[in-house]
Amino acid sequence: MKTFYLIKSFLPFTFLPIAPGLVQVELVHQGIISYGTGILITLLIQVLLTIAIVSWIAHKANQREQVQAFLKMSCVSKKVFHQGQWMTVEKYLADFHNIVVSHGMTPEESETWLRDSEQWLREAKEAEMYQSMGISTEPQREAVVADYH
Repeated sequence: MKTFYLIKSFLPFTFLPIAPGLVQVELVHQGIISYGTGILITLLIQVLLTIAIVSWIAHKANQREQVQAFLKMSCVSKKVFHQGQWMTVEKYLADFHNIVVSHGMTPEESETWLRDSEQWLREAKEAEMYQSMGISTEPQREAVVADYH
């Protein structure tokens, strides 16, 4: 019997429907209640436990549906308004939701950034080359390019 109670203590939800029956058997065995009264008590306890569990599950499901948040966000700066102050999304997530944000780029953004960087470097090198040659105006540059071709 001790082994059964030990198993019951580790798996309470598995044995919940039959637990009142075990209590009744023990109370009848000890002579505290009669068998007929025990059955009535057992049925009442099982009904109450079932109602309590179903009510608790329904309450949790209803509570989950009702939880909706409204967050005001700036369309320009992308800052959020929470508890009377404007803050970055990263700070809001870290302070109020324990989420750390990491930044990166999408593949499309990365390709665009690389293409723009290469163009900028090419233009910077051309400007440096023209400056070392002493050419500073656009017509002078066009004349050099025309002579080269």
